[in-house]
Amino acid sequence: MQIYLGNRTLTLATQIEKDMPVGGYDAIHKYSNLNELRQFLRSFDSKEELKSGCVYYHDIEQLLEHVKSCYKYIQAAGGLVENEKGEYLVIDRLGKVDLPKGKQEQGETPEENALREVNEETGLSGLRLGDMICDTYHIYPLKGEMVLKRTRWYQMAVAGVPELVPQTEENIVSARWVGVGELAELSAGSYPSLRDVFNFVIGN
Repeated sequence: MQIYLGNRTLTLATQIEKDMPVGGYDAIHKYSNLNELRQFLRSFDSKEELKSGCVYYHDIEQLLEHVKSCYKYIQAAGGLVENEKGEYLVIDRLGKVDLPKGKQEQGETPEENALREVNEETGLSGLRLGDMICDTYHIYPLKGEMVLKRTRWYQMAVAGVPELVPQTEENIVSARWVGVGELAELSAGSYPSLRDVFNFVIGN
């Protein structure tokens, strides 16, 4: 599995040889204890010249739990919304094409979280929730500490082609419907962490 830091990637793997990409990684760590893992992650996070890293351990679920313990951990959810014309909802936020998503509130289920965030960020109501598409993980600095955010992504559908109302207080400049072809073009310039979500539609 991959965790994103902007355009950089940290891969969690069970076998380094099996998961080694062409060209290898810039930094590799075999998990043995939490203190050494924490030191490795601090070093990797701070060195932007390291574009790819890998931590490996025989149990990927345990490894993920260890990695989560090294950060402030936040859970979020969002949606990939399709209208009746087969178009998909995208938003423009902070100079990037994005999808509506946000932090899970106390007492919310992931599904409730996803529906609420899409409604708040785009003004859409009457959303029909579909299956979960995937999880994405990314690391970023927030108020002096490093955060690891897990986002659950869901399929959603809506009747007709509703007007969209971007939530400007969340730095959303616009919200719009795009066809599959345009979505494929936009995905190349969006956040790397969103590519698995876009690929659900465009099939790359």
